[in-house]
Amino acid sequence: MAYKLRRFKDIIAINYVDSVSQKDTFMAFHAHNMEVADISAETFAAMTEISIHDGTVPTPNEDLLTTEAGQELQNWSQESSAEAKTVPINFGIRGIAINVNQICNLKCAYCAAGGDGTYGEPMNQISVEQTLPQLKYFLSALPDGAKFSISFIGGEPLLHPEAIKAIYDYTEAEGSKRNISAHMGIVTNGTLINGKTLDIIRSMKIHLTISLDGIKEFNDVVRPSKNGKSTTDMVLASLKNLSENRGLVQSIGIAAVHSEGNEDMITNYSFFRNLNPDWMEFNIAYSEKSPHLQESFIKQMEQIAQIAWESGGEDELRKIKTFNHYFKMFDSQLRIENHCGAGKSYLAVDSKNSLYPCHWFIGKKSEKAGQGAQLNPDVLANYSKSLIELNNCQSCWARYLCGGGCMYIHSEHTGSKHVKDKLFCERTRSLILTSLLYYKLARSA
Repeated sequence: MAYKLRRFKDIIAINYVDSVSQKDTFMAFHAHNMEVADISAETFAAMTEISIHDGTVPTPNEDLLTTEAGQELQNWSQESSAEAKTVPINFGIRGIAINVNQICNLKCAYCAAGGDGTYGEPMNQISVEQTLPQLKYFLSALPDGAKFSISFIGGEPLLHPEAIKAIYDYTEAEGSKRNISAHMGIVTNGTLINGKTLDIIRSMKIHLTISLDGIKEFNDVVRPSKNGKSTTDMVLASLKNLSENRGLVQSIGIAAVHSEGNEDMITNYSFFRNLNPDWMEFNIAYSEKSPHLQESFIKQMEQIAQIAWESGGEDELRKIKTFNHYFKMFDSQLRIENHCGAGKSYLAVDSKNSLYPCHWFIGKKSEKAGQGAQLNPDVLANYSKSLIELNNCQSCWARYLCGGGCMYIHSEHTGSKHVKDKLFCERTRSLILTSLLYYKLARSA
């Protein structure tokens, strides 16, 4: 959907052609109040033209602000909504990612975990005996009735399903003592869901994220197996097994990466829809710095949104994880000051039971946040502030929806986790704008 953008202070305005009436339509988003509203053409004209490439506050046209529309714009800008609230930054670990191992049966072209799933240090399997006391430490710090999340990652975690099952059973038993609700998921390449592994998966109330980058012609190239077999065929066999009987499995999602050699997201989206997952997501390879690939990603995400909307409205659109995420934020009017909970509400455990603020920082000695149940307060102190503040995002209209951006991507592209990657910022603003357009359509229906 083509659109024009304007801004006044914390208000971003969008002008687009309504797909039904074919008329010029104007809407605005109050970034601080998290409010979406219709505006007039006159109000839009009183604002300053911007693009997704720049998040800074533009200089307003003072003459236009003297008009009636300009005065209304200034009044709205100064309003403070009691409905909008900021998510607190308080430290308290409510989720961990556990590296079940640091080995993999694939060698993906864009792998950010050392190129081979090892994070630079292959480890065959985590010690369950050391992990359970570590897990007990985090669970015991939670109040009764709290929620806790565990993500089992690797390498390829399903190379050791028994370890996952042992940790799962322990968490369920400990949580039931104090009514702690545990949300547990496995991030897997999906090639090993058969036989005994399939039986173990079916026995757990688990959420599965299966990495699949597209149709066979693309996926087998960017996600090759070490034994020469088609990874796509193996994943499809796994999905067939689960469709016949998923047991206690709570949800099945597909996560795809847009990268060089795998650029046709539209074809991949159609392929995924035919597989009927509960949800799907599209990401650009974290190390990718190509402006061409960035432009392709943004354009195709807009097209995918349109296809989803036209085929099934809000329900179909929200099967795409990114759009569902922003719809939730618009509905809740919750401002975030951190892109994620890294080092605050979330830690990652490597296969030696070392702790890191984020799973992508595993192996970086300067980021090691503890060992076992012993935390390093000096490292965690670096994560105590708002990322919006640390990353100098105070002037960006998207700051409360983005939360300062991904520190790992920033560090990979700029050399510092607190120096913003421009491509990430542009991509995020574009996805938010696309979400806003369809959110307005959904709530106006």
